[in-house]
Amino acid sequence: MTPHAPAPADSADPQKLRVLVVDDDPDSAESLAFSLQLEGRQVRYVTCARDALMVAETLSPHFALIDVFMPQIDGHALAAELRQRFGQQIVVVAVTGALKSVELNAFDHHLMKPINFEQLDELLSQQRRGS
Repeated sequence: MTPHAPAPADSADPQKLRVLVVDDDPDSAESLAFSLQLEGRQVRYVTCARDALMVAETLSPHFALIDVFMPQIDGHALAAELRQRFGQQIVVVAVTGALKSVELNAFDHHLMKPINFEQLDELLSQQRRGS
């Protein structure tokens, strides 16, 4: 898969909140990324963990929204790897449609699909105030 960048070329603004969206459903990933971009964030989205790790190296995201249940490398393993690489510099959010509880482990927060954008905006705002 090729990493996607819905943001225009001027999105490299260092003042913008950088968000990485990872979901094996391309439509879900793209729509979430597009919504975040419309709100003025620098966003990249990918559909697998391997691509997420490559993009994270160049994006240095402040935030990662990760689908928990992905094939091959699941969201838990990806979150652990991002935490190892970026420490507390990144806020890692588990995103899932499952009704069962999710072990947070390397995740900082959990959001249910469909995403409540008020809740997501509050998380993003907290991170911005903390930086």
